[in-house]
Amino acid sequence: MAVGRSDTLQELITILETMFGETIIGSDINLVKHLFYSLKADQREFPFDYEGEKLTSVVEEVSEDTLVLYVPYLQPKGILRARISFEILNILYQFEVVLLDFWEDHVRVKIPSELQAAAFRKNLRVAVDDLFMNYVILYRSLSGGERELGKNLSVEQRFFHLMKEIKKDNPSLKLINLMVTEYILGISKDYEIVFFGPGKDGGFFGDFIKKYNRSVYVPDCSLIKSYIGEEKDPYLDNFRDEYLRLNQTRGQAKADEFFRELQKEEVRNFLISYIVTPIRLFNDPIGYVKVFSTAMDKFSIVQQQALYIEELGDILTYALTKVYIRQENFRNEEAVTRILDISMNGLLFEIEDERTFNYLKKHNIIKMFIPISERNLVLRGEVVRFLEVGSGKYQLGVNFFDSNPDDMVFLQHYIFSKKMRILFE
Repeated sequence: MAVGRSDTLQELITILETMFGETIIGSDINLVKHLFYSLKADQREFPFDYEGEKLTSVVEEVSEDTLVLYVPYLQPKGILRARISFEILNILYQFEVVLLDFWEDHVRVKIPSELQAAAFRKNLRVAVDDLFMNYVILYRSLSGGERELGKNLSVEQRFFHLMKEIKKDNPSLKLINLMVTEYILGISKDYEIVFFGPGKDGGFFGDFIKKYNRSVYVPDCSLIKSYIGEEKDPYLDNFRDEYLRLNQTRGQAKADEFFRELQKEEVRNFLISYIVTPIRLFNDPIGYVKVFSTAMDKFSIVQQQALYIEELGDILTYALTKVYIRQENFRNEEAVTRILDISMNGLLFEIEDERTFNYLKKHNIIKMFIPISERNLVLRGEVVRFLEVGSGKYQLGVNFFDSNPDDMVFLQHYIFSKKMRILFE
């Protein structure tokens, strides 16, 4: 046995020896090898942490003192150490392994000679194959991730009633549309809301939004520099990038002519200034909002008003994406979101939509509805683990932080009864 173990680790090894017998676990390396045999037999996937890159691995071969792991997308970086972790019989193991050889998504590693880190999981996790859930994303910030105190608090105060509706579990798109329209009318009575679709490509502005996926602001239509000048607004873009692209592909004369004609057309239509901001679903443009002023209005849209419209576009994007995720999950009586395992700490669930998977990496606070027997559990949690498992499937791990009254007690009874049924089968 290895020297210098903590009392807790020694106690764990003693328990394991009692469970498996001395013939299998006569020494640390035999214990460790037994763990990898178990992983190979079950074809269990487990995390492979290599130089900060989180990959997924599977044991393909167990030799006398080495393992062959299949690790898709593994790229050697000159570092010959990696960390692996997995769970067996409600015990979490973690090892640092030495990498011996790389080839075609495979790596040969040296089997650790002793246990390095292991601990009993405080809350029992049970695998399930008949449990489904629905969920909605909860608001943290428009951009997701950590809450941006300055920007997002001001947005919530400025659009108080709109944000109040959006934060509901089931916001009304009709009401959101009415509110957004009222906010736009506070800037100008002249506006367009365009959604792309069959026969509606959005014209020049639609092509620009699809290509660059960002807002464009023209503060003065009488000046060509407002369209293509280098000294553009520090917070909003103009058409300069498109101008430079045309310059390279068609020549400067053609590029100059194109934007001169665009400017002349807009001046003939009495435009003074405008802001065009994209409407997105997830991060994909599906339309745009154009707010403009004309010579009859006798005012120009200033930078602060343009930023106001851009924020409205971001809010509308968040609202549409939230409603889409909810409707996709609640579309059928049987939810398509399958739970793979569950404990008192959290759960692992599986989805098949890559856009939702990537969106949840930032907007990772969710509210879950889990029907168990006669009760519908309502739990809130944070998505903390993201795994691409192939075949168009994605797995996400959630840590619970809140629930409706008594729901955790009911969940505890469910887990206990589920575990007892497994033991008696």
